[in-house]
Amino acid sequence: MKVIGITGGVGSGKSEVLRILEEQFNCGIIRTDDVARDLCEPGQISYELIVKFFGEDILDEEKKLDRPKLASIVFSDEEKLNVLNQCTHPQVYAWVQNKVAEWKNESTYSMIAVEAALLEQLKEMGVCESFWYVYVKPEIRRERLRISRNYSDEKMDAIFASQLPEQVFLDGCDVVIDNNSDIESVEKQLEALCKI
Repeated sequence: MKVIGITGGVGSGKSEVLRILEEQFNCGIIRTDDVARDLCEPGQISYELIVKFFGEDILDEEKKLDRPKLASIVFSDEEKLNVLNQCTHPQVYAWVQNKVAEWKNESTYSMIAVEAALLEQLKEMGVCESFWYVYVKPEIRRERLRISRNYSDEKMDAIFASQLPEQVFLDGCDVVIDNNSDIESVEKQLEALCKI
């Protein structure tokens, strides 16, 4: 059961690629952002670690993490950001490793896709045999984000500036999925890849 890592910038269409893999190719999907969010819920491991370090001041009235407050604390403090990452990343990696092992053992799917915004994180997990980059030209990404999420130019400028250069993904991935045209084109590429 092949395990692939899927990455790409905001607005590149990773969600569509994952949807097609899931619906048409019996692919098990793991979205690391969702895993991280779940592990930060009350009673979960990352939540406990974060509260232990940052204290209960970062909780809202429902005793959940006050994400905006936490973000403002770590935004300008690299040391605290590193601590926050240590409270979340290793736990996400362990969860993904366990889930992949479980699915492989059960032969539930024909393949598994692990999605993350950062290629480095996918590689650190140590479960992916291949890395796929969903590529879209910046101007097309901007247009899609404007339509689908109603993002302003300022917001998109900030997002693009915070992301790694495209070349990092192109150099670090062994497969590039071109998502500059229509969904049929993506489906054909995925069909060819999933036959390998």
